Amino acid sequence: MPLRALIRERIPLSTEAYELAVHARRRAAGRRTARRLDAGGGEIRLELGSGGRSGRGGWTTVDTAHGCDLYWDLREPLPFPDGRITAVYSSHLFEHLDYAAGSALLAECLRILRPGGEFSISVPNARMYLQSYVDGTPLPREYFGWGPAFHGTTSIDAVNYVAYMAGEHRYMFDEDNLLWRLRDAGLIDVAPRGCDPLLDSPERDFESIYARGVKPR
Repeated sequence: MPLRALIRERIPLSTEAYELAVHARRRAAGRRTARRLDAGGGEIRLELGSGGRSGRGGWTTVDTAHGCDLYWDLREPLPFPDGRITAVYSSHLFEHLDYAAGSALLAECLRILRPGGEFSISVPNARMYLQSYVDGTPLPREYFGWGPAFHGTTSIDAVNYVAYMAGEHRYMFDEDNLLWRLRDAGLIDVAPRGCDPLLDSPERDFESIYARGVKPR
């Protein structure tokens, strides 16, 4: 039996202890990265919930996935001082947070943004899945791209897909609610926007809604 498996079998909670130790080490490294960025004095643009990839075009990616630029649990306060960040962007992140957690993260984004700094967001458009159910008009199969969340039962499965995403989703958005959430967070000049191919994922445009807002000066 491999050593790691043997330890897990014979030492209770060893897996949990190992994961906590790894998180603590990576969190410390993430804080050091944030301090280096801050000390550099230049503009900082953050992409939150990026997954495991490095940023492009001057963006710094933030996630707990291996390969991102800055490891950080987005349920914790962001490791930057007030008013330091030029821009914050997130794509298909906030639907994974319940209302309270999403509001807390929006408040953190507002805190770290400099006056006049922009917050930009993309989330799934729940309205079209709900409308499909109400109208009885099935959506194309490609609208259900993540297999584990779609079971092809009856028409209400479209609602289950966007609402729960096999346990991954915590909140549904339509355009009205997205704009309301940004205004409620304290952003101004809140407005819908189109897909930006330099920032967003064009292949997800069919299922996405977009908005932006700025921090008051």
